[in-house]
Amino acid sequence: MSITKDTILACARDQYISDGYRGLSMRKIAQKAGISATAIYRHFNNKEELFHQVVEKGFNTYTWYLAPALQEPTAQLRFRKTLELALGFVLDHPRYFELIFIRSDIKDALVYRDDLRAKSKVSFDFYTARISECMEEGYLRKDNPSEISVLLLGAYIGFFSLYLSGLLPRSEEEMEKLYWRDIDRLLAGIANT
Repeated sequence: MSITKDTILACARDQYISDGYRGLSMRKIAQKAGISATAIYRHFNNKEELFHQVVEKGFNTYTWYLAPALQEPTAQLRFRKTLELALGFVLDHPRYFELIFIRSDIKDALVYRDDLRAKSKVSFDFYTARISECMEEGYLRKDNPSEISVLLLGAYIGFFSLYLSGLLPRSEEEMEKLYWRDIDRLLAGIANT
């Protein structure tokens, strides 16, 4: 991907987060990206295509962050690494976190675009697979892996929404310690004891 295209996507992401889909303007995005309004059309046919590529990049970035967890030798270590990498994603890409997990109007894009819905499902399936193999290995008690994914994803999204909105006023180091304490509390509730 070219620097210009990446710059356009980042500018579009930021404008979408601040102004919503209706507020997306190809002219404003081009201006913020430092290119002409007509130059943006060399990369994207229209606002809808640009928006969908922004959303796709958010999901792809998140999935890319989680993938190294598969290199761990046990289900338990893969699961813990997934939680660690999810933390890294938020710290490195808070705007993409906000885009794919917090913005309520993103659901419209997911409803009408099978390709985007499939991208969003990749990370959920990744979590569910880690949870399922932890159940099989005996680290987590037997339960519905998809429902446990929803529980953990809800806690993850809620925790980082509080942090990024400033409602969890802590330094990054304090927040990370609290994150792991809260993860341990959640896991204690679903562990195979």
